[in-house]
Amino acid sequence: MIFIEAGSRSLRSFDAQLIFAEQLAARGFTACIDAEYLPENAGRGRVYEAARFLVDPAEHQAETIFVLGAEDIDDLLLASLRHKQLGPDVPVIATGRFLTQQSYVGAKARLAYALGREATVIDLTDFQPRSVLPSAISPLVADVRTTPRPTREMPNVTVVLGSMELDNPETLPCLSRMSNRGGYNLRLIVSGAQNEVINASPFHDLPTNLYTDLSSLTLANSTDILVMFGHGIAGVRMAAFAVELIAAGGVAIDCTDDEALVSSGAPVLLGPKTPFSLDGYLTGKILGNTSQIAEQARMSQWLHTVDISRLESAAGLTHETREPVRNTQRTLFFPTNGVGLGHAQRCAVIANTLPDDMSSVFAAFPSCVPLVRREGIDCIPLVSRIDMTDNPDGNDILTYRRLRAALQENDSLVFDGGHVFDSVYRVILERSLSAVWVRRGLWPDGRSRQTMLRRESVFDRVIVPSEAFEELNDAYSYGDHVHYVGPVFRQVVQSADERDALRARLAERFGREFKQLVVSMLGGGVASDRSAQLQAISGMFEDRTDCLHLVVTWPGSKVQPATFGWTNTRVVQTFEATSLCLAADLVISAAGYNSVLEILYHKIPAILIPQSAPYLDNQERRARALADRDLCAIITEKDLMKLERTVSDCLDHDEVEFYRSALDRIELPEAGASRAAEIIAEVRHGK
Repeated sequence: MIFIEAGSRSLRSFDAQLIFAEQLAARGFTACIDAEYLPENAGRGRVYEAARFLVDPAEHQAETIFVLGAEDIDDLLLASLRHKQLGPDVPVIATGRFLTQQSYVGAKARLAYALGREATVIDLTDFQPRSVLPSAISPLVADVRTTPRPTREMPNVTVVLGSMELDNPETLPCLSRMSNRGGYNLRLIVSGAQNEVINASPFHDLPTNLYTDLSSLTLANSTDILVMFGHGIAGVRMAAFAVELIAAGGVAIDCTDDEALVSSGAPVLLGPKTPFSLDGYLTGKILGNTSQIAEQARMSQWLHTVDISRLESAAGLTHETREPVRNTQRTLFFPTNGVGLGHAQRCAVIANTLPDDMSSVFAAFPSCVPLVRREGIDCIPLVSRIDMTDNPDGNDILTYRRLRAALQENDSLVFDGGHVFDSVYRVILERSLSAVWVRRGLWPDGRSRQTMLRRESVFDRVIVPSEAFEELNDAYSYGDHVHYVGPVFRQVVQSADERDALRARLAERFGREFKQLVVSMLGGGVASDRSAQLQAISGMFEDRTDCLHLVVTWPGSKVQPATFGWTNTRVVQTFEATSLCLAADLVISAAGYNSVLEILYHKIPAILIPQSAPYLDNQERRARALADRDLCAIITEKDLMKLERTVSDCLDHDEVEFYRSALDRIELPEAGASRAAEIIAEVRHGK
């Protein structure tokens, strides 16, 4: 294992450690960083990036030590080296940019004092006479690609704004026109202050990343054309990004005021100093000529100075090529973060419709694992979400680690959810996955489309399972990548004999005969608390001695203890809720997507009580669409006093027959699971 150390501890040095660790990992080496190096103010992006490299040094044996920034060695580094008690056979390599011979000798002496022997010290000033960022602690090396880079149908153009001020009122409209023109995909790399200006403007839908959102290597792998503005290069991460991109055969355009890239001798193009001429420059001179430009760049002697293999040779490292863990490609379904039972059920319906030659697996939270495995699908369990006030991203970082370990390059990821989490976003880009977003609609009022859609571009396809009625199908984004399919839900077939047999089993199990069976499905309290409604409903049935009331929830759901105190009410935790609903005389349900579709397509008379929470879809709007067609009764939060009368009308005055008759007449769209599976298969095969 290669430990990456730093001469002194700061955000600058930690960035250098992260950059170099990822480069070594990409080359097949096992690199790590002592967890003590993680700064308190590392920021969200760095923590994700560091998660797979941070280790407790007491648990690992160092095989090689790399020290970055040896021109500035502090006592913490010397203590770290002494504490490791390295054997004489463990190589110690230090890199630095030394201004004088005296500083070089001084660094060697300090290292020798801590180690008790000489270390190999490499002066990067000699190694790279014209560095793109002479002050960088990072060696700023890269894996130089000698073969042509694969071309994308739509090139990805990344624009680093650098120190550019956004006070010119024409700058953001210009960038917005570029983002919407077609011919290339635009992404902006911005500072926190620039991001605030953009978000507060009418052009808040511009695709932006902060400097630390993604690693330099990930940015380089997902970019075809790099454009740099501002004065100088905006820090070591952007310098490493530029070096990685050029070495990989991408096109770099220097639009900086001081021509920082050009002056280093790097094979880059000199571009316009402002964004106003950039679109014409790209369309007139760059797009369509990228292969020829890259071919010319590959002949540059500058590439020799950034070749990581030279540093490896000087350090005595032997390049290792890692074989893929699997020879088969995998399609992994990830049904949202948190609980996600409804998402998991929808994904399972689609997965069971995939072609036989597609290997699928799930990554899901413990609540969903039994549901998935009972469908005969393998499932990787994730860690349940817990409240983490010190680190609110802690759970998603664990999810990111699990997803990254389960997927390798060219696998497929199918994500079903509303918000695209960092774990999903990062693993798609880092593993170069073909990705599909199964995205439900009916977003509640006030939910920011900008926030929800800003990561849509990482998905090859967006599948939108439709609602049963057209007025509920809102469009949130447009393009050939967005595919609307019919409703996706679980279908159950139950004959009259099976219905009678199920009712008889229920009577035997609960030790009481009944004439009427009522099923309540209001959720397990995860999305919103429905204990008051459940208690009210249970109280209504207490005087109905010929009625059995079942409170049906997912296995593992929380149920208020008071629910168990009623004589005519029983709690049932099951994955077979639809079968119970088919056997019931009346169903009282929330108005979630899955529940409503199962009620409609199985023609089940129901009373709908919409749930409400900031992160739920608009259940009241969905329920009203059914009630307006006389397909169900609806009880909103404001109408709770009408609940008892509505139940009485259904059970005592044949209101259920009225709804059943309307359900029999209604025409519904064709189910969409098969079409969704076809789209996933097309993405999987690159169509």
